[in-house]
Amino acid sequence: MSCLLSFSSALTYIGYIAIAIVVLLLMVLIHELGHYTAGKILKFKINEFSVGFGPKILQKTKKNGEVISLRAFPLGGYCAFEGEDEEGKENPLAFNNQKPWKRLIVLFSGAFFNFLSAIIFSFILLLANGYDLVQVKTVPEQSINYNIMQTGDVIYGVNNKNIDFVNDDYITTLITDYVMNNFKTYSGENLLEAGEPFEDENNETFYLVQEILPLNIKRNGKTQLLECKINIIYASDGSLASWPAPGYETMNDVFGVQIHTYKYSFFEALAQAVPFTFKWAWKVLVVLFQLITGKLSIKALGGPVTTINMIASATQTNFVNILVLLPAIAANLAVFNLLPIPALDGFQMVFVAIEWIRKKPVKRSVINAINNIGLLLLLGFVIIVDILQFAL
Repeated sequence: MSCLLSFSSALTYIGYIAIAIVVLLLMVLIHELGHYTAGKILKFKINEFSVGFGPKILQKTKKNGEVISLRAFPLGGYCAFEGEDEEGKENPLAFNNQKPWKRLIVLFSGAFFNFLSAIIFSFILLLANGYDLVQVKTVPEQSINYNIMQTGDVIYGVNNKNIDFVNDDYITTLITDYVMNNFKTYSGENLLEAGEPFEDENNETFYLVQEILPLNIKRNGKTQLLECKINIIYASDGSLASWPAPGYETMNDVFGVQIHTYKYSFFEALAQAVPFTFKWAWKVLVVLFQLITGKLSIKALGGPVTTINMIASATQTNFVNILVLLPAIAANLAVFNLLPIPALDGFQMVFVAIEWIRKKPVKRSVINAINNIGLLLLLGFVIIVDILQFAL
C-alpha cells in the first residue's frame, strides 16, 4: 500500500511539474511576443519565433517566410531577427541596420510585455484572492475586542506602519515587532492587579494581561487608528514570558477575532494592479541589492530547475499560490531582462545606446564575443545555483 501511495504522490508531483513548465512557457511566450509585436509594427524582418530551445517538435512556415516553432527544451525561447548577430551592411532589412531608437523599442518590448502581463496577473490575484491586507471575518461575543473591532474591518497597518510586502512587513511581522518593542517588560505599576494570575506545570506564576495594540484599519471606507486589545503573558518579575505569535490560524488567540485575506473589489484591484506590480519589480531590485551586499545568501537565487520545483511545490501545497507566483515571476523576468548582463536584452540595449550617442556602432564581433562569453558564464552560474539549491 505504501508503495502505491508513493507512486501516486510521485505522479501527482509530476503533474505539478508539468504545470510549472507551462507557467514558464507562458512567461517566455509573453516575453518573445513583446519582441515579435514591436518588430512587426516597426517593419523588422523576422526569421523565426520559437518557444524553447533544442530540436524542433513543431514548426509552421508562414507565407512571408517566418517560421513559428516549438522546441524540445521549454526553458527559454527567442525571436530571431534578420541579421541580428551580423554586421548586416549589405542587407537593409537586417536588425542592426535599423535605426537605434527602433532597436531599443524592440529590445525593450520583451520586458515591457512581461510587465504588462504582471499587471494583469496582479489584478486577477487581488480580485480573486487578495494578497497583503487582512480583514476581520467574525468578532465573537467572548472576544477581548468585542465592541472594538467589527466584522469587515480591513487591517492595513500597525501603529501607523503600513503592511508592505516589499520589505516583508506583513501583518504577522508588524505585530511581532510591536510586541517585542513595547511589551518586553510590564510597564504598569501593579502586575498582580493588572493581570490574571495562573500557574504552569512547574508551579511558576504568570500573568495574563490585556495590552493595547494600535491597528490602522479601514471601516466603511474611512481609515482610523483603532486601539485594540492583545493578550500578553508576563512572568512574575514582569518580563515578557510568551504570547500567541500571530498566524492566520491563531489570530483568534491574539485578538479574539477571526480574519481572512482581504479580497479587493473590482475597482480597487483595477486601481492597485499597477502600483502592486511596481512593488514586485522594486522587491526584485531590493533582493538583488541584498545579494550584492551579502545580506542574502546565494541560495536565495535559483535557475530554471529551481524555479520549476518552487512553482510545483507551492502549487501542490495550495493551488491558489499560483495566483501569487504569476505576477511575481512576470515582474521578475521584466526586471532581470533589462539588466546590462550578457545574453539579456539590457546588455544589447547598452550597446545600441552607445551607438546612438557616438553615431558609430561597436564592432559586432566584439559584442558577440562578450555576449557569448557572458552567456557561458551565466549558464554556468545558473547550473551551479540550481545544484546548490538541492545539494545544500
